[in-house]
Amino acid sequence: MTLDVLLLFSLLSLFLFLRVLNVATRPSRKVEKKSGANLLIIVGSGGHTAEMLTVLRSFSTNFSNLFPLREYVFATSDITSTPKIDRFEREKEGLSRYHFVPRAREVGQSYFTSIFTTLNAFWASVRVYVKTKPDAILANGPGTCIPVITACFVGKIVGFNRRCKVMYVESVSRTKRMSLSGRLCYSLRLADVVFVMWPELKETYPRAKFCGRIY
Repeated sequence: MTLDVLLLFSLLSLFLFLRVLNVATRPSRKVEKKSGANLLIIVGSGGHTAEMLTVLRSFSTNFSNLFPLREYVFATSDITSTPKIDRFEREKEGLSRYHFVPRAREVGQSYFTSIFTTLNAFWASVRVYVKTKPDAILANGPGTCIPVITACFVGKIVGFNRRCKVMYVESVSRTKRMSLSGRLCYSLRLADVVFVMWPELKETYPRAKFCGRIY
């Protein structure tokens, strides 16, 4: 019962916070449309980072023009991904910024304690999302992506940054069944589009977009 009250209070607080923020930051006059888009990229660790870099390199050669500002989200305990993103960004033009959020659940962590760490990760993700106010979010499966994508989803409900589009790319290792993150994005419609790389997945999840193997 206490947990239900805590979750309800957190959601109501979030709705109120984002609604007030949306009203407070609403422009009073028409502003000039900026060129390019602000892309928020959620980076995992290990294989997720390698796959995300391959996804980013699969974009057209005018990647820097399409996304002149790239915002990266890392887990605070991930110490291996930032150097890899550093090397990738040195090849690109434009501006990149890094943000860090706690993991929702560490490997081997109990499900009970993960409830509280997930809430902590969610609120940290809300702060990052509100601060960056991205035009699009790109994710490929790390657990870190769900709190950020959920913040975007809730924000749209209360009228904050409704233009933001969420693109989820399922891992190439998933040939017959989506990952938990993928299933949440697909089933709960947290993502605007879910890409899969195997035709078997397209058959199982008909709303997904089949893009073929890109690496």
